[in-house]
Amino acid sequence: MILEKCYIAGFGRLIDKTFTFGPGLNEILEDNGWGKTTFAVFIKAMFYGMEYAPRRSGLTEREHYRPWETASYGGTLDFSIGEKKYRIERQFGHSNKEDEFAVYDAATMLPVDDFSENIGEEIFEVDRESFEKSIFVPQGSLETEITSRLNAKLGGLGAVQDDMNRFDVAVQAIDDARKKYTATGKVNPGRIKVLNDQIKSQKEKSDQISTLQNAYDAKSQMLLDKRAELRKLEFKKSQMADSLASIARSEKSVGAYQAKKDTLDRQEEILKGLDDFFAGGLPEDREIDEWEAREREIELEKNHRDLLREKIPDRDERDFLGRLFTDNPISKNDLDNWKQQASEIKSIRMKGEHVQMSEEEKTQLADLREFFKGGEPADEEMQKELSDISRLNEISGQIKSLNDTYRKRKKAVKNTLQLHQMENSVIGTVILGIIAAVFLLAGFVFIKISEDGILAQVIGFGSFVAGAAFLIIFVTQILRRQHNKSRYLSSAEGEIVESERNLGELNDEYNALDASINDFIKKYPVEAEDRQQAILEIHRKKDRFDTLSAEEQKYNENTLGMMEDLSSLQLSLFTAMDKYAKIFNIDLYEEDNVGNLISKLEEKYDEYQEYEKNEQEYQRIVASINRMTKGLLSVLKTFPLKSDISDLAACIREIRANALLYAQTQKQVDEIRGELKSFHVEELAGNGKTLQDLQYEQKQLDEQISQQKQYIADDAKELENRSAELLECEEARENLKELNAKKSDYEGKVKLLEDTKKYLSLAKEKFLQVYMEPLRNRLNYYLKSIYPDTDEAILTDDFELDMNLSVSVTGKSGGGKTRSIDYLSTGYQDLASFCSRAALIDVLFRREQPMIILDDPFVNFDAEKISDARRMMQTLSEKYQIIYFTCHGSRTMK
Repeated sequence: MILEKCYIAGFGRLIDKTFTFGPGLNEILEDNGWGKTTFAVFIKAMFYGMEYAPRRSGLTEREHYRPWETASYGGTLDFSIGEKKYRIERQFGHSNKEDEFAVYDAATMLPVDDFSENIGEEIFEVDRESFEKSIFVPQGSLETEITSRLNAKLGGLGAVQDDMNRFDVAVQAIDDARKKYTATGKVNPGRIKVLNDQIKSQKEKSDQISTLQNAYDAKSQMLLDKRAELRKLEFKKSQMADSLASIARSEKSVGAYQAKKDTLDRQEEILKGLDDFFAGGLPEDREIDEWEAREREIELEKNHRDLLREKIPDRDERDFLGRLFTDNPISKNDLDNWKQQASEIKSIRMKGEHVQMSEEEKTQLADLREFFKGGEPADEEMQKELSDISRLNEISGQIKSLNDTYRKRKKAVKNTLQLHQMENSVIGTVILGIIAAVFLLAGFVFIKISEDGILAQVIGFGSFVAGAAFLIIFVTQILRRQHNKSRYLSSAEGEIVESERNLGELNDEYNALDASINDFIKKYPVEAEDRQQAILEIHRKKDRFDTLSAEEQKYNENTLGMMEDLSSLQLSLFTAMDKYAKIFNIDLYEEDNVGNLISKLEEKYDEYQEYEKNEQEYQRIVASINRMTKGLLSVLKTFPLKSDISDLAACIREIRANALLYAQTQKQVDEIRGELKSFHVEELAGNGKTLQDLQYEQKQLDEQISQQKQYIADDAKELENRSAELLECEEARENLKELNAKKSDYEGKVKLLEDTKKYLSLAKEKFLQVYMEPLRNRLNYYLKSIYPDTDEAILTDDFELDMNLSVSVTGKSGGGKTRSIDYLSTGYQDLASFCSRAALIDVLFRREQPMIILDDPFVNFDAEKISDARRMMQTLSEKYQIIYFTCHGSRTMK
C-alpha cells in the first residue's frame, strides 16, 4: 500500500495544506511547533477516525486537534492498493455521530463501497491500538508490546477477530467457575466457603450431642426428683388432713372417719380407672424409657427421610431420568468411551481444517477455474505465445527501424539529386559554352582574315584549337555527370526496393503473429494495458492455477483418509447416542452438539446415580420408620389412650404419667387402708396443735405444692426443648457426613478447573511459539544490519524477544545473565526497540506492505546512533514507504 497525497482542510494548526508522497523515504523537516505530530495524527485519523474517549477527564484527541481558524475540520487522503487508487474523505464533528466519511475511486471520483468507516482495520487488519504498536510510531514510543489483535493476526487468525479471545474467555470462564467454589468474600462467598461454614456450624452442633445428652439425662432425673418431692408434699398434705380430722374428732369424730373413708374411696376410684388403663399390665420405667428412645429414633429417621425427599427430583424429572437411563441403560465407561470418541472426532476435524486450503486460496482457485473455463493452455502453447509476443515486439522494433531507414534513404536521394542539380546549374554550362563559342568564333574570324598576315592565321588557328578544347571539356564533363547521376540513382533505387521488400515481409509476419496472439487472448477474460501484459497475466494465472490445483489434489489426498476415519467414528458414536439425542432434541451433526450432549448426559447420569442412591436410602428409611412405628403402635394400642395415637410422644408421656399416678395412688390407698384398720373414733384427739395452726401449715403446704408443680411444668418444657436440640444436633451429625462428601466433590472440581487452566495456558504458550521464531529472526536481521558481529559493545545474537515483544539481553551483552533491555543505554534501548518494531511489521504485514509513520522517534540519539538509524532506515525504505518527521537537520535520514 502506498500513500499518494493528502489535503488537510483543517486539523490542529495545519490549515489548507496539500502534501504529495513518494515511494521509499519521505522526510518532512520542520521546526518545533510546525505541526509534525498533528500531521502524523491526521494520517492515523483518516484511517481510524478520532479516538473514542467519552469519560476522559482531560482534553480529548477530538478537541485537541479541532482547528481554531476554520469551520472545516478534516481533509482527504489518496492512497493506492495494487493498481487501484482510492481517496478517503473525513469531516469531524463534535462526536462520532456527527462525523462524515466517504471513500472514492481516485480515478473516477465516484463513491465506492469497498471499505467502511473501519477502513483502517479492514486494510491493515489491526485495530487502533495495534496500529499504534506497529506502523505508527509516536514521539518517544519506539518500544512496542503485543495486543490481542496483534496476537490474533500473528497467529494466522486475523480473519476472525474473536478467535484469540476464546482463550481469554475460556480462562475467564474457568476462573469464574473456580470462584464459584473458592471465593472467600462475605458478599458472594464460594460454595466451598459456604460448605465450610455449614460444616463448622453442623460440627459445632454435632459436638454438643454428648453435652446435651448429659444435660437431658440430668434434667430428666431432676424432673423425676421433683415429681417424687411433689408426691411427698401431697402425701404430707393428706396426712395433715388426717391431723385436722383428729383435732376435730372430738367435735365430729364420725365425720373425720368418714372424710378418711371418702378419701380412700376417691383414691380407689382413681386406682380402678388406672387398672382399666393398665388392663394389659403396668409397664416398668425401663420399658417406657425404651419406648421413648424408639420414638426419638423414629423422629430422627423422619427428619432424615424429609431431607432425602427434598433431594429426590420431581416426578417429571424422575420420568425424564427414567427414559434416559432406565429405558436405555448406560454406564460410566460408556460415557468415557463416547467422550473419547468425540475428542477423536474433534481432533480429526481440527487436523482436517489445518490441511485444507484457506478460503482465499479456494476463492482464487474458483476464480481461476472460471477464468480458464474455455480450456487451460498447455505449457507448450503458453511458451509459444510468450515467444510470439516477444517476437512481435522484436518485429515491431525492426519495422520501426526499417521505416526510419526507408525515410532517411528517400530523403538522402532527394537531397543528393538537389545537390546534382545545383552542381549542373545553367551558369556553369553557359560559361563553358560561351568560352568555347568565343574561341571557335575568334578562330574562324582570324582564319578568314589570315590573308592579311601570318599572325592572324596563328591567332585564328590557336583560338580555334582552344575553342575545340573547351568544347571537348564541356561535353566530357556533361557526360561524366550524367553517368554518375545514373549510377547513384540505380544504387539508391536498389536499396529502397530492398528496404520495401524487407518491410513487407516483416509486416506480413507481424500481422500473422498479431492475429494469432489476438485469437489466443480472446479466449480469456483478461484486462491489461497491452497484449504483452495480457499474455504475462495469463501466464501468471496459469502458474497460479497449476499450483493451486496441485495443492487441492494434495489436500484431497490428505483428507481422504481422515474423512474415512471421521465417518467411521461418527457412525459408531452417533448410532450409540442417537436415542439420547432424540430425547434432548439435539442435532448431532451440528458443531459442538456432540460435546454438549455428552456433558448433559454426564450431568444427568450423576443426577441419576445420586437419585438412585437417595431413592434406595429413602425407601430403606421409610421401611424402617414403618417397621418401628408399627411395633410401637402395637404396644401403644393396648392402652386406652386419650392422646392422638399418631402423636407417639404424647401417648408415651400419657402412659408414663398414668404409671406414675398409679404407683402414687396405690401407695396412698395402702396407707389409708392401714390407717382405717387401726382407726378408733374414741382415740382421736389433738396432738398439741390448734386447728388454726394446722390450717396455716396446710396453706403453706398448698403453696409449696403449687410452686413444685410450676417447677415440674417448667422443667418438662425445658426437657422438651432440650430433646428438640438433641434431635437437631443428631441431624447435624448426619448432615455433616453429606457436607464433607460434597466438599470433597467440590475440591475435586476445583482441582480439575485448575488443571484445565494450566493445560490451556501451556497450549497457548506452545501455540504462540509458532510465530515467535519469525519475529526473533527478523529482530536479529535488523540488529545485524546495524551492528557487525565484531562489535564489542553489543552482540546481536544475545538479544531475545519474549511473547509480549519485550527485548532482553543474555550472554556477554547481558553480563552473563538474562537482563531486561533497561540494562543498556537509552540509545541502545531505542535502537533495539526500533528493530523489534520493524521485525513485528515484517511478520505482521507479509502480503501488503503498509506505510510506516515515524514522528521524530530518534530524539535521544547521539551522532553515532543517528548513523546507525540511517542504515536501518535505508534498509526499511527499500521495502516500505516511510513518512518520517523531524525538527532538526542532524536527525535527517537522507
